[in-house]
Amino acid sequence: MPAAVLHLEIDPSEHARRQAAGIGAVTGYGFGGLATLGILPENLPVPLVALTPAQRDYVSQAPAGICTIAHGHVTRHAIRACRVTLAEMATPMLGQLAFDAAGHYRQFTAAAVRIGRRRPRTDDWLDRFTRAGIGVFLADGDRTVTLARPRTRLRATPESWWFAEAAYTAYLHHTNQAPPECS
Repeated sequence: MPAAVLHLEIDPSEHARRQAAGIGAVTGYGFGGLATLGILPENLPVPLVALTPAQRDYVSQAPAGICTIAHGHVTRHAIRACRVTLAEMATPMLGQLAFDAAGHYRQFTAAAVRIGRRRPRTDDWLDRFTRAGIGVFLADGDRTVTLARPRTRLRATPESWWFAEAAYTAYLHHTNQAPPECS
């Protein structure tokens, strides 16, 4: 996936809860683990017998900061620690490469491209970005002009949760808050 600047909203309560529990990003077992967590309600016990063997295996190995098992029930504690509000990529001009690159991020969050000082030569590409919900920002000296506003993606999937956890991992490392071993 092409590089982008990710704009994050950190959930301060979940971040503090994870720090206190000594866990970082919840990415163990990849999409399968997050799919299991996604079916469990937050902080409500669910009978273990209601889970598949693979789901029971995951929750039985997950750290207590993610979920706990007691009296034949599992309780999920982990929620998304952050929300990725925008993936923004710098590109010299609008075109197929920029459109495809933004499209990779569009499946997880709002996406936008930042182009150089020149307006697009034609409105065809700008219209295509607008219809796809991809934002277009024009860098004009010290200011930024919005040519098309990005549309937010709100679809919750195991993949989008994994993407948010990967962004949270980068945030933890960038701020020197990563625990010794992430879960």
